[in-house]
Amino acid sequence: MQNISIQGIGNLNPAHQMTGSASIGSTSSIGSISTSLPSITAPSEAEAKSFSNFLGDALSSVSTTMDAAKVATQKMADGSLENLHEMSIAGAKSEVMLHLTTQIASKLCSSATTLFQMQL
Repeated sequence: MQNISIQGIGNLNPAHQMTGSASIGSTSSIGSISTSLPSITAPSEAEAKSFSNFLGDALSSVSTTMDAAKVATQKMADGSLENLHEMSIAGAKSEVMLHLTTQIASKLCSSATTLFQMQL
């Protein structure tokens, strides 16, 4: 049977690993590995209010856009809408914003579920 040498990690071949004639290098070449977790602190009250305000403003913007689309649709039904493109653009903008809002809400729910299932 012919012995074929295959070069592996660190230029060790399987024949040397089985016989033990090759030694693995010291762990000093690996470097230091930190096992401590970074400290996580609760957000300050100002940061929490800032996020709350941001979320509230975003939701009110979505609501305003949907109301504008509703008004444009009502104007079209009444016959008082001069430009049909305005209604089309308002409806598309409203649809995109609503879809984005539902996607963000879905991601938030998924993240919360994942956090609640974590074991400490």
